[in-house]
Amino acid sequence: MKEEVRFCTAEECKRLTTLYLCTVCIVELADLLQDVTPILERIDAVIYRQTVTSAPGAGGGGGVASSKPAMNVDAYMLKAHLHSLPTSAHAEAMENTVAGQTLYMAREWVTSGRDLVWGPEEKRVYGKCGVLQDAELETEDEESFHCDGPLVAHPDDATVRCPDCNTVHQVNELLDRLRQRARGNPLPPRGVREHLQRSARVQILTKDFENWVQLGKLAYVLDRVTTNIRAQRLYYPGDVLTVRQEMRARRRM
Repeated sequence: MKEEVRFCTAEECKRLTTLYLCTVCIVELADLLQDVTPILERIDAVIYRQTVTSAPGAGGGGGVASSKPAMNVDAYMLKAHLHSLPTSAHAEAMENTVAGQTLYMAREWVTSGRDLVWGPEEKRVYGKCGVLQDAELETEDEESFHCDGPLVAHPDDATVRCPDCNTVHQVNELLDRLRQRARGNPLPPRGVREHLQRSARVQILTKDFENWVQLGKLAYVLDRVTTNIRAQRLYYPGDVLTVRQEMRARRRM
């Protein structure tokens, strides 16, 4: 029996698929669902901590110490929402005719859960979309151009959607693009940190950089590239960005 081909049910996706989510959206949903269990394991402690610190009289603020603390309704609702998410992205894509709505809500709830448990993080900028577009003019002629939509996402997101053309990009591919672009420009440690601050809005502390070198995570490119007495070691910004991603992922586990 021939499988039915339909449009992905995710909002503005427009990809054809035999399931209710296309492959790109399944990958995005699976990445979001990966964080649900770690968030739920930590959310009760966060709720308790917030309740205690906001309880009347907790900080000597003149409240009644014996009063019952107010419930953090938003956090409890978020916890319930996270519990309602499916465990398998592929199963959701196979069985749920409105799987696109699940993906939409997972984006909202998991992002809120990440911010609640691990603290709000700055959005990461991955540059411009760059996808070739065809613009139909009033005449019969067509003109091609590269989309300039900004690619901005939460540091833990696996995909980034362009706000202008709605193209979904894989974060790992964008990081590869950034690394390749930076690979031909080896710089000293300070230059690397300044470069990543400008180009990707990524802040790297000097002590973190030094720790990665001592741990053998970062290999220098050249040694004694100057005629000065003091040796100067250069590093590829792309390599440093990769190590930062790996170290962040290890801390989340």
